[in-house]
Amino acid sequence: MLFLSRFSNAQSDSIQLSGTLKGLGNNKVWISYTDAKGKSQYAGAEGNADHFSLHLAAGQTPLAARLMVSWPKDAEAKPSMPSPPLNFFIGNKDLRAEGDAHVLSVARVTGDAENNAYAALIQQTAKGEARYQELLNRLSQKMSTADSLKMHEEIRQIFKDSMAAQKKFINTHPDLFASVFLLSRMANMYTADQYQSAWNALSGKYKDTPQGGSITATLQKLAPTMAGTPVFTFERTDKEGNKVSPDLLKGKAYLLDFWGSWCGPCRASHPHLKELYRKYHAKGFEIVAIAQERGKTLDLSKASWLKAIQEDQINWVHVLNQDGIEKQDLVKTFHVNAFPTKILVGQDGKILLRVTASATDDIDKALAKIYGF
Repeated sequence: MLFLSRFSNAQSDSIQLSGTLKGLGNNKVWISYTDAKGKSQYAGAEGNADHFSLHLAAGQTPLAARLMVSWPKDAEAKPSMPSPPLNFFIGNKDLRAEGDAHVLSVARVTGDAENNAYAALIQQTAKGEARYQELLNRLSQKMSTADSLKMHEEIRQIFKDSMAAQKKFINTHPDLFASVFLLSRMANMYTADQYQSAWNALSGKYKDTPQGGSITATLQKLAPTMAGTPVFTFERTDKEGNKVSPDLLKGKAYLLDFWGSWCGPCRASHPHLKELYRKYHAKGFEIVAIAQERGKTLDLSKASWLKAIQEDQINWVHVLNQDGIEKQDLVKTFHVNAFPTKILVGQDGKILLRVTASATDDIDKALAKIYGF
């Protein structure tokens, strides 16, 4: 009995992760995660005719982990474009993985409440994820501009649908660590205020985890540009030599668009911004584009900046952050750490919303509310 008791206690210190991944063959499976002490941990197991099994230290609080396959170089079984790793959670119960080694990100890990719920979400978006990977593979091939644009639009829609499903999961599972995990990776998928609201709606059960800490740190950086906050004071000269400042813009709704000529997503957002500008400029709406360039000198930065403006035909107010950065760095002033970042300011000079990566349509909705159409 004493032996059995000790054996039982020893077993509770670890869990078994086993599974079958179609196409794995005898290739190695790797698990990586950060333990409760903040130390990186790794575990591996050789595949055996698509099967694998390994033991992991049990976690009293769920730990976010990633599963990857180690493919040999130039192997016929190796996918042309490796799938993103499979995310799952290490708890205190044995787990089972099932799926395809070539599309790991949509495989299923089950065995406890966290993984069962997360696996259901993954399966909900699996078809879109498979199509997403297919489109990425095809984009590496030569094609017409029209076909490329069509594929990019389909990719954008798949991404939008996936984000909507993840937001719904977070909203309907406030007590799960999986929701904290997802939210920690989705700061750019919400407006700043929506991100705060999503965080507030979660239970406090896992808010003191590393993932919860990263969300808190992000919200602290976003706090100065939350809705209702007066816009920061600044004064610059635009490319035409005119002064630009919040005082001179008061009475207008305007969009601060932080971008750069080097930033693909920034420039991809320009066609839609042009639509908004055509629709509302006559009513007083303005766009103030603040560019952060990468030129080693001011002249090189100006050259790439002006070239992109001409190529994209974006004819609104333009400011170059490097030109006057010694007096005020606008990127730092507005706590911008990702591009594009867009901040909509109301006619009263107070911030209406902030969004990164153009991932939502909240700007459109806000302008429609302001101007009535």
